[in-house]
Amino acid sequence: MIEQLARLGFASKAFIYATVGLLAGAAVLNEGGTVTDTRGALRVILSHPFGNTVLFVLAVGLCGYSLWRMLDAFLDPEGRGTSAKALTVRIGSALRALIYGGLGLEAIRLARGLRGSRGSDATIRTWTARIMDWPLGVWLIALVGLIVAGYGVAEIVETIRHKSADKRDLSSLGADTRRALTLVSRFGVAARALIVVGIGAFLVRAALQHDPAQATGIRGSMLELAGAGGRWALGFIALGLIAYGIDQALDARYRRIHSPIR
Repeated sequence: MIEQLARLGFASKAFIYATVGLLAGAAVLNEGGTVTDTRGALRVILSHPFGNTVLFVLAVGLCGYSLWRMLDAFLDPEGRGTSAKALTVRIGSALRALIYGGLGLEAIRLARGLRGSRGSDATIRTWTARIMDWPLGVWLIALVGLIVAGYGVAEIVETIRHKSADKRDLSSLGADTRRALTLVSRFGVAARALIVVGIGAFLVRAALQHDPAQATGIRGSMLELAGAGGRWALGFIALGLIAYGIDQALDARYRRIHSPIR
């Protein structure tokens, strides 16, 4: 059961990130799209026919994914152990559980016709402002920013080194298909990681300038990167997020999932 929920969760992530990428791509082509984040994508999905039904399915998938990640973090079914590297991976799983569990709850709220929360940009700025009021809060924001940016860089390096290839069993696919999908997958992971690096960098910027308004989420990071590189940069990011959707779809079908509960 846990494995099925995890796979539905990967499929849900694939759908949402592909939606974000397609919307950004449509904006680049002046086809009525918009630059948004994962929560904004849920609102767009809701506005389409059968949007409520789709959101409920996504909610089940995201909450199931969250449960799997949390169990993975605490029960350690892959036997990673308690080394510094293993604990980092397990803490990362717990954080993913919180992030996507929150996104799943957001999907439920919207599907029930309730008011959704604000976008990731506003949420991050609000929390940045609150934490900055704490003793040593500015330093804490800077540390979090460095950790987030470091995680993004690590994702890029891992993608370049192709260290995540053993997480999937693509043996049923032809060699040419495997190579093509692997390249698309690596491009997608790297593009999303670049956005994560941006989020971390802007948190550090907020700390250095003592200005919570300098912090940003997915949407803001995309716009900042696009502002630095122009329209082509936004198009690159849009394609990258679509490719990341394909990457998550591959995980939904082919990832080796070790169920924490037998």
